[in-house]
Amino acid sequence: MEFKKAEKKEVITDAEVKSRMNAWPDCYYRERDARVRRQLLDEASRENLTPEENKMREVLWNKRYKNAGPGSPMTDLYLKTWLDFRFISENLGGLFGNKSNRKKALEALKCLGGEELESFGSAGDNILYQEIYHLGMLYISLCQEDRNYKSLVFGLGSISDDRLISKIAAEFRSVAIKVPKETGLTKECGLWTRALTAAFSDAYPDSRTFLEE
Repeated sequence: MEFKKAEKKEVITDAEVKSRMNAWPDCYYRERDARVRRQLLDEASRENLTPEENKMREVLWNKRYKNAGPGSPMTDLYLKTWLDFRFISENLGGLFGNKSNRKKALEALKCLGGEELESFGSAGDNILYQEIYHLGMLYISLCQEDRNYKSLVFGLGSISDDRLISKIAAEFRSVAIKVPKETGLTKECGLWTRALTAAFSDAYPDSRTFLEE
C-alpha cells in the first residue's frame, strides 16, 4: 500500500468517486484523507459493494474520525492512539509504573473500535486489522514527509534513508511490540501488533529484521 501526499482539497468530484469504485475496497485503504474516505465509503454503499463489510467500515470511520470544526482537518483518533502508545513506551518502568501504563494502553485501544465490532466475529477482526494497517502505512508516509522528523540535530541537513528507516523501525518496535509486551497486553494488542508490523514489513521488505533489533 502506498499513500499520495494529501491534497489541499478535502473532497473529490462525484465522477472521480465513481471511477475509484473500480478498485473498491483497495481505493479506500489507499486514501489518507478522512473526508474523501467518507465519500468513497458512501458511494460503495450506494452501489451495494461489499455491503456487510461496509457496515463495519462505517463503525470504524465514525470511531476513528472526529470533526474538528469548519475549515479544520478531521481529527484522527487512531493517530492519537499511536501517540498514546509512544508516550507509554517512553515511560515504561518509570514514574507512572506499568500498572498505570497498562490502564492507559487499554484506554487508548478503545479508540480503535474493536469492542464495537465484537458482534461481527472474525470478519470484524479482519476489517479492524485493515484499518490498523492503514494507520501504519499512514504513519510511515507522514514520517517520510516530515522535514523535522528527517532532520539532523539543529536542522543541519537530513538523515540518510537507512537511518530514517531505522528511526521509524525503532518507533514501530516500541509502539507495536514493546508496549504490549511490557504491559502484559500481548493478547489484547494482538491485532494492533500484527497489523502494524505487517505495515512496516510491507513498506520496507528489505528491512523487516529492523523490528527485531
